[in-house]
Amino acid sequence: MNKKAKQRVFTWFLIAAAVWALHDLALVLSCFFVHGSVTWQGIGELIVSRLTEPGDAVRYLDIAKNGYTATGDNAINLVFFPLYPYLIRLFAFVFGHEAICGLVISRLCFAGASVLLYEWIVLERKSADDGWLGTLLMALYPFSVFVMGVYSESLFLLTSIGCLYLIRRRKFAWAGAVGCLAALCRVQGMLLILPAAYELFRLRLGEEKRRLRPWDALTLLIPAGFGAYLLINLALHGDPFRFLQFEAGEPWYQTSQWISRNIALQFSLSQQYEGLSWIIYLPQIVLYFLTLLTMFFGAKRRVPTAVLLYGGAYLGFTFLSGWMISGGRYMLSCVPIYLILPAVKSTAGRRLLLLAFALLNGIYSLLFYMSYAIM
Repeated sequence: MNKKAKQRVFTWFLIAAAVWALHDLALVLSCFFVHGSVTWQGIGELIVSRLTEPGDAVRYLDIAKNGYTATGDNAINLVFFPLYPYLIRLFAFVFGHEAICGLVISRLCFAGASVLLYEWIVLERKSADDGWLGTLLMALYPFSVFVMGVYSESLFLLTSIGCLYLIRRRKFAWAGAVGCLAALCRVQGMLLILPAAYELFRLRLGEEKRRLRPWDALTLLIPAGFGAYLLINLALHGDPFRFLQFEAGEPWYQTSQWISRNIALQFSLSQQYEGLSWIIYLPQIVLYFLTLLTMFFGAKRRVPTAVLLYGGAYLGFTFLSGWMISGGRYMLSCVPIYLILPAVKSTAGRRLLLLAFALLNGIYSLLFYMSYAIM
């Protein structure tokens, strides 16, 4: 291994260590506030109680243990895409204990996503400083506490960043395979076909030196991940879109409606539930408009069109969801944010971004570990 390769591997280890240290620090501080002391027992109890038990984590673990079911109370688990829980199931078959396997998978995937994001930003912006800034902003995203728990965020970040990175490197066949996995992990993964098709269209028009090759068409595999999920619906219930009916019912009440109506609904709910307004509803509204402004800023700074196309589509698609209570968590995976924000040139602006992200991350992580309704 030459000197340059050794430096690159060392940088990867630094990135993984940094992102783990940031989240573990929040965990230890939370133990101090929740338990009144920092002990290994307290940390262990908090991990078990908060990272593997509430909300979606329980359902992912149930799928990992029992698979999907066509009848019974757990039939509604079908709304959760299969890649993450079945990856837990595979690891648990070898090592046992689904919850621990889920935590390990999430940590490894987030470390991998951080390394890939760093490499991608350096590729695009030719700056290691920009690479570190974007990676730290993802690690410090206000709701990034979920990347350490039994949630699919880390895996989706890894697969979506990997797909976008491969698209930009013109490795379309590999991008199709990785994008297919992203679409098997989260419905937004389908949107990766947009930047892939755009870049393929640019090559077709001859805007770049390399010509299209027959296997580049394999990038069209991206929607196949969602197609496989629809086949699971069909096999279990005879209806490929059965998951939509489950989403519309208890406990999610999720239906699609226009963005303006959803924003208005979020504001109305913030008026009705004052205790949740600053934890769930108002942050979702603020995130929508801040992300929209970020996309315009990226266009002004000539961020690649494919990146902006995916970011805009991800934002719009996510906020089509009515009665949304996990918008902060969903927007964690809007990857273009972390490529655009390093385009801020001023030192003061970059420091302010890091400070704001770190402060909000600390607040929401602490609230999450203290059992507040951080979704």
